[in-house]
Amino acid sequence: MKVYVSGLYCGGNPQPGVGIVRSLRQAFPNATLVGVEYSNRVSGIHWDDLDDLWIQRPWDELDLESYGERVRQALDEGGLWISGSDLEAMWLADLFPNGHRNLLAPPLAALKRITKPTVEAASGLPVKIPPYISTEHSDWDLHAFCREHNWRVWLKGPYYDAARTPTWDSFAAARNALTKVWSTERLFLQSHVSGYEESVMLAAYKGELLGAVSMRKREITPEGKTWAGDISEVPEEFMAPLRRMVKELAWTGGGELEMVRDASNQLWLLEMNPRFPAWVHGATIAGHNLPALLVQGATGAMPKPSVAHGQEFTRVVLEVPVRGDYPLPPLPEPFAGAIGHSMKHPSGLTSLAKKLHKANPDLLEVVVEEDGPDGLPAIPDSFVADIDSYDFARVQTPQFLFMDQTASGLFKRAADRAHRLSTNEVQVVSGYSIKTNPDERLIKLALDNGFYAECISLLEVQKALEVGFRPDQVILNGPAKWWPEGLMPKERMHAFFCDSIADLERTLTAMEAGEMSSRHVGIRIRTPNVVSRFGIPLDSPGTFRKLVEAVKRLPADTAFGVHFHMASDRIGVSQWWHLFESMLKWCRSIEKLTGRTIEVLDMGGGWFPDDWHSDDESKFAKAVGTVKAMLPGVRQIVSEPGKAMAQPSMALAMRILEIQEHEDDSIEAVVDASIAELPMYFFYPHRMLRKCSETGELQPIGRGKTNLMGRLCMEHDIVAANVQLPEGSKAGDLLIFCDAGGYDRSMSYVFGRG
Repeated sequence: MKVYVSGLYCGGNPQPGVGIVRSLRQAFPNATLVGVEYSNRVSGIHWDDLDDLWIQRPWDELDLESYGERVRQALDEGGLWISGSDLEAMWLADLFPNGHRNLLAPPLAALKRITKPTVEAASGLPVKIPPYISTEHSDWDLHAFCREHNWRVWLKGPYYDAARTPTWDSFAAARNALTKVWSTERLFLQSHVSGYEESVMLAAYKGELLGAVSMRKREITPEGKTWAGDISEVPEEFMAPLRRMVKELAWTGGGELEMVRDASNQLWLLEMNPRFPAWVHGATIAGHNLPALLVQGATGAMPKPSVAHGQEFTRVVLEVPVRGDYPLPPLPEPFAGAIGHSMKHPSGLTSLAKKLHKANPDLLEVVVEEDGPDGLPAIPDSFVADIDSYDFARVQTPQFLFMDQTASGLFKRAADRAHRLSTNEVQVVSGYSIKTNPDERLIKLALDNGFYAECISLLEVQKALEVGFRPDQVILNGPAKWWPEGLMPKERMHAFFCDSIADLERTLTAMEAGEMSSRHVGIRIRTPNVVSRFGIPLDSPGTFRKLVEAVKRLPADTAFGVHFHMASDRIGVSQWWHLFESMLKWCRSIEKLTGRTIEVLDMGGGWFPDDWHSDDESKFAKAVGTVKAMLPGVRQIVSEPGKAMAQPSMALAMRILEIQEHEDDSIEAVVDASIAELPMYFFYPHRMLRKCSETGELQPIGRGKTNLMGRLCMEHDIVAANVQLPEGSKAGDLLIFCDAGGYDRSMSYVFGRG
């Protein structure tokens, strides 16, 4: 018996080859085991259970056609082949579309039914698939998916690699990296599932399930890979549909279903691998030698009985002698400060991915959708109307464009919502955060629509008063609200929220001295386990005691309030509502301990426009009802949708200065704008348009191979990466970046203009 085993990489993210070899040697002591590899840098080639090695050139140097003929010859001569690599298994399935009696790997039809993330073949199993979205959707839609799932998401490649992307810039960096590594845009985002990781490993031959075991991860590496685990039988409620699935797929070879079991005992399927997992020998230690069962099923040869040495396994690091005929290769010369070479893909698997895509782009679809996304964001009609109102022949770019119709509509919509949510017992109002964008036109819209002015400095208070707000329409909060000195209004303000115990003590002293007056005085709180520099932390008993004592000192004729602010677009929408309910519970405790009734509740939120202006306002209505039930003394709820108002209210117009085409098909277009005008570009996507110079049509811009380089002599001045300029784009064309009216505008700076 001769068995070829590939996938001998033994690094931090190991392949199963060595584990398969160890299991086969235990079952078939006299078999000839041949290790197949595509690099002499793979340490697994030195494992002493291997009788022979078949070392090939790296995948980027291999002629796949001639190599395929040699593999076919080896199989025809009676050799068995067990693949330890997903991509190699894919190539073999394409090479042998109808299978081969000695190829112990899944057929092509089966592989097409286990593609990530849908894993269509597993529909009969008692598992669910976590929500996902293809990255072929527009960035605007992808950002919405991340917010919806509280930024607890993974960006996954089609074959290998997954990256946790808790922020937009980390997502953009990971997407660029995975796209380059695996030569495909077919990636997907998938929501994270909290729970315990477990797997089911199987072995099958021509649709007959030969064996399966369950494994729970007990220790994992920093990359999330198994380091230790426990082995158990697969329960019948899983085993029965697994048998049916294997039969329907006509599955041959090893396989692994990677899952997470959540707190409610629900199993979530993350992916199915077309090979044995790297922990395969851990199951053999527990008496379940699945590689041996696979060989037995294919040949009829009887393996030595498996002996269980325990139901748990762990890994250790071993040093082994290097084979004399395969000495360690020399290190490459250091370059750019690096030493050594990357051991992640030493056999050139990434090159194999490129070859497979070139030979058959549809070999494995990652996400299959009936109506595939076009990757273009939807542009609101009001955006188009506002942009069309400008005579761009008179616009000197780069130039911010005030979106008058859009801004007016947003403020009116917020005012109407506040009116609908108000009751006889509780008034709901909005506060415009001036720091988000201090443009007088936006402040005036806030005033005209019944907003309060939310200020973080006395200069902002003066700005609000100049536009027309009365002091009793001003809310002052933040850590530096006393700056600059001497500008505190003597008239009574609406609300004054303290950011720390020291701030609260200073406020009490100022009130006692008659230096300030406010109808409501309150505190900004920071709920436990929330990372923020703002607000009074509630997870310190000592601080909480000081807070209670200070609140008791508030004058009886001053109403008490609480301010809660956490950017929902940063932590996620559902997470924000969870923190909101937690905050209400803390408020109830504060009321009981201080004896003071909370009369005003300020709900700041850093809302992304789409989340705030959603047609579904049931969550906000429910929130009002919850406040009334938990804090019956509250008479006013102030919401702060500053970013939701300001961000869509302005766009940035720029022109293309030149277009540079490069040999690798990438394009660089230099524009007259820069990160000085778009400082927030890296933190969230902007909907982009090109105005056709011939027709005047506004054309949405999606993903592509063009980088828009800013005008500044700064390496990181890239205002947009990997976009697709419409056909016919040329120097002088006008580009418009929407959604630039929030912190892009207020934090923009003068640079490179002399």
